[in-house]
Amino acid sequence: MDDFTKPAVDCFVESMYSGEVDKLEKGIFEEVNKMAHVFDVSWLTKRCIKFYKTNVLQFENNSYNEILFACEIASRAHSILKQSYYVRLFVRNIASREISKTIFLQRYMADFAELSKRQIDMSLVVAGNDSNIVISSLITHVAKTHKCKKLDKNSLYLLQSINVQEFRQNFPVDYNATVNFLAEVADVSESSEVKGIVKKFAETSCGNASSSSSTDAVKDGEMDCDEEIETIIVCDETDFEENAEVGSQTDNNEVEHGWSEAVHSKNYSFLDGESVQLITADNVPEGNIRFFYTLPGQRGSEQKMFGVRCENVELSRWSYFIEGCNESNWNIQFLNNVPPDKVKNWIITKTSIHLKVVCNRVTVLNFNFAVDCDSAKRDGEKLWSLKAMSFNFFIHSKYLTSKQLIVRNITC
Repeated sequence: MDDFTKPAVDCFVESMYSGEVDKLEKGIFEEVNKMAHVFDVSWLTKRCIKFYKTNVLQFENNSYNEILFACEIASRAHSILKQSYYVRLFVRNIASREISKTIFLQRYMADFAELSKRQIDMSLVVAGNDSNIVISSLITHVAKTHKCKKLDKNSLYLLQSINVQEFRQNFPVDYNATVNFLAEVADVSESSEVKGIVKKFAETSCGNASSSSSTDAVKDGEMDCDEEIETIIVCDETDFEENAEVGSQTDNNEVEHGWSEAVHSKNYSFLDGESVQLITADNVPEGNIRFFYTLPGQRGSEQKMFGVRCENVELSRWSYFIEGCNESNWNIQFLNNVPPDKVKNWIITKTSIHLKVVCNRVTVLNFNFAVDCDSAKRDGEKLWSLKAMSFNFFIHSKYLTSKQLIVRNITC
């Protein structure tokens, strides 16, 4: 009993006499639960589970500290006592309360280098099928802390622990971007371990065995309960028509091949990581096309703008602006090697890692939120890495009046 505090011991001893847990409080809960486990007091173990559900998980303010407290209890119970049901209860609870996993994990994993293996395992379980959240934290850490030149022990542990097959299937765009990012790090690394782990990560395909970790027992055994875990399947950009011709207009204003005339200010819903495809039939000098993405924030949803604008028709010079990531507006940041063709087929993809623009099969922008934001706009990364729920167009009048822009939003 020397390993436990006096209040915890008093609570345990009294409960043995009375059969009640009147003195059980949040501050001593873990100790009492551990004593119940060590001394194999099954009825008290069940009372501790009930206390966790009715007291610890009843977040009065939905504050980060309340959620963190419950998360760490569940994580330690699974890691130390092998009580995986606490993890199950925690995950089900935040899902039922519609607490954002992204916002919680971004803060939980913020000090990535200081995370224990137990906390990395817990992050993977909380993320569930949304494994892009933890990958985004890893990339941010490697980019900021190690300047894309090193993978530390925590980075390697996460890459070995994550289910790569599921990540690749659920987030093919993020997977490809991550492989490219890790390949650049491995190229400058002298560590054979780093090169080997990155190679294994990159070679994982839908037919290969996936990585496994100490969280598998929780995910495969305990997590198949009645909770609903969101699975988002997105298309790979190579599946899109990259040279679709502008179809003929029909009576209901729709065009062939599933295209439609872009509507100014219309709200388009889509899945995060899904590409938006549009065709511009002419180059309009200083005519901008702006996308307002609806992103979840701490105080409700908010819109952030990404836009492109033709600055010089003869030189095929186009500028871009990402609100919250760039300090300046137009004619400062430019797309690379925009094809001079009059008719342009654009594919725009926003993931939790990057914003990518392809024009007539040429990648003209691959903006990484972790490393490419202007120095004074680092907060933009936190918001743009969140899942977008919808977007709408703000289109220059010349595009509207001449009906020179059509759009297709593709859902797999």
